[in-house]
Amino acid sequence: MTDLSLNSKDWRAFVIGDLFDAKRPINRKEDDYNNGKTPFIASGGMNNGVTKFCTPKNDEALDKGNCLTVSPVDGSCYYHPYNFLGRGGAGSSIILLYAKNFSLDRYIALFISKVITQTTVNKYCYGHMASLDRIKKDKIYLPVTANEEIDFQFISSFMKQKEQEILKPTIDKLHKQLTINHVYRGG
Repeated sequence: MTDLSLNSKDWRAFVIGDLFDAKRPINRKEDDYNNGKTPFIASGGMNNGVTKFCTPKNDEALDKGNCLTVSPVDGSCYYHPYNFLGRGGAGSSIILLYAKNFSLDRYIALFISKVITQTTVNKYCYGHMASLDRIKKDKIYLPVTANEEIDFQFISSFMKQKEQEILKPTIDKLHKQLTINHVYRGG
């Protein structure tokens, strides 16, 4: 795979509200739910915002996955490919971001969520929380093509390369272990 460098690309500012529909979940808090299998996503910079797994109430619609969530308390942003119950109703309820005019796959979502976090994590805190309006007006910088459009192909390739770099030591270790087991057990 070609070595992809972030420095090799031109970058341009994009307004989050131009890229994403932003909304809040319905009014709900995790204490109102019994334990179960559905992730409950709330504000916070740990565990992708998952605070517990719970059982939805009868006929309760889940928040649709394949979106980003932003914690208004600390600006952390995470990708959720699955449906979930999002904390809503108060100032610290999460903000949901759904892609407007592009497809949000795992690689693009993870890249953009990191860019959003780097933009917002030092900007928002408990005394100055993010709101829908603030998030929609925030600007993030993304790599662009020669036509000044977001270079989604580069983003996907870059993230796939990073994934391979991270996984390589584990794969090498497993391969070595399988080889040793095969040789010594007469495989």
